[in-house]
Amino acid sequence: MKTKIKNIFFLSLSIFLFGYLPAYSQKKAELIISLWADKPILIDGQLNDWNDSLSLYNDATKLYYNLSNDDENIYLAIKNGAPESLTRILARGISFSANIENKKIPAMVTFPLLDRTPGKKLNETEPPEPEEIQRRILERIKEIRVDGFKEIIDGGISLYNTYGIKAAAAFDSKNNLIQEIAIPIRLLGIEPGRTEPITYGIRINGFQGPAAVQQRDMNAFDDMYGGRYGGRYNGRYGRNYGGMYGGMPSRNYPPARISTSTEFFIKSSLAVKQ
Repeated sequence: MKTKIKNIFFLSLSIFLFGYLPAYSQKKAELIISLWADKPILIDGQLNDWNDSLSLYNDATKLYYNLSNDDENIYLAIKNGAPESLTRILARGISFSANIENKKIPAMVTFPLLDRTPGKKLNETEPPEPEEIQRRILERIKEIRVDGFKEIIDGGISLYNTYGIKAAAAFDSKNNLIQEIAIPIRLLGIEPGRTEPITYGIRINGFQGPAAVQQRDMNAFDDMYGGRYGGRYNGRYGRNYGGMYGGMPSRNYPPARISTSTEFFIKSSLAVKQ
């Protein structure tokens, strides 16, 4: 009897501890059609190579996106469709993974990553214009994070790396953040002529970590984007980088860890030149 109770206890404990952890195999992937890129896509944060629009949309993340490939690279373009998703993207980036062999930890690229090194505080008497805020944001994007690649050590790599992984971001005329990512097919271990579908994951990373870390990130946004302006700034952008670019979490952080990651999965075979 004691053994049975103990087994039930450990089963319940396991469900409690692991039941809410994201499991790659538990997510249902939507089948999509990848587009063939007639010419290499220029990774510049513009949608010129995507007919100036993105036709696919995910409601959970509020992201517009398209997937494309040629014989050399897999390309992803993303545009945020809501201010709150933009705030989270700027805080922790978007992770794009390609699972070739049903791995628990697939090859993954995370972008954008803002440099949070404290900079020189500007003695400004007026809130910066939207274009200036955007320029400051883009100026702080200096690297890409990679995980799970056989040929690359996990961690940050330069935007100008020699591996062929490319990423760029820019704002459009409606203040949406456009991201483009290119990953060489050879780095993913895809064999030439592969016809089996590939499962891709797209995740907006959430705010995670102790309250002190969250407070640090909050202060960084305040310093960069005008929390010091108080009432005058709040009316236009919302407090703590809100309003136009979405609201940041409250300063009254709970001591526990929080997570607001949102992800979805898609499945597609590589496009073939017709």
